[in-house]
Amino acid sequence: MVNDDFSGRVVVVTGAGGGIGLACAERMLLAGARIVGADREPGGLEQLAAAHPGRVRAARVDLRTPTGAQEMATLALDAFGRVDVLVNNAGVAPVRTGFLETSDEDWASTLELNLLGYVRASRAVLPAMCEAGSGVLVHIASEAARMPNPRLPDYSVSKAAVLMLSKVLAAEFAPRGIRSNVVSPAFVRSPIYDRPGGLADSLAEEFGVDRETALQRYVELNRIPLGRLGTVGEVAEMVAFLAADRASFVSGANFCVDGGVTPVV
Repeated sequence: MVNDDFSGRVVVVTGAGGGIGLACAERMLLAGARIVGADREPGGLEQLAAAHPGRVRAARVDLRTPTGAQEMATLALDAFGRVDVLVNNAGVAPVRTGFLETSDEDWASTLELNLLGYVRASRAVLPAMCEAGSGVLVHIASEAARMPNPRLPDYSVSKAAVLMLSKVLAAEFAPRGIRSNVVSPAFVRSPIYDRPGGLADSLAEEFGVDRETALQRYVELNRIPLGRLGTVGEVAEMVAFLAADRASFVSGANFCVDGGVTPVV
């Protein structure tokens, strides 16, 4: 692992209470960053803050609301005086039975967080980045943006929108020293799989086997070239790379962390 130096930098991570978001916070903290993590249920982030007083702040905010992102940005600026990196990660992935059974309310709820949450968070931190003349936005999307999952119709569409959001931000703000990129995980063992009623439970019910057997069958059926699910830490490594100076000529791009499964499209 390359030990990128984030000393003195402030990294804001949404959805940082667990999973990929918490892994990103831990990875950046290890490299010297100061962290502001936002989540409706900070959970593991609060434990991280207790272990690193003065370097980690946990913000209990709801990015579905018009004010949540600004509350998060204000906390970061009041605590540390700057924002150098935003990791847009907060999202939901409700398992549906199909497109026709997904209601307007379902669509609105998913897009409110998965798309508008990213829009609001970006809008909240960009003024400080523009004033500083530098900054990095990293948005967590999904392979579902290009390989739609019938169990996740609204989620798939929301993640496709994230790809274009990043392109729009990269086009407008690159001349002001701000880069915007996407990381698209696929088949990463995160809370989307393991929460009650998540993909693991859905697959176990479908296959009529226990969760671990169902997940292994899922890997086989999807022909994941590396033969396993990924880890949240592996996603965090890509996020750290894109946030670091060694990626200073990378903007408007999408990087798959997917075990080789996503085709070229």
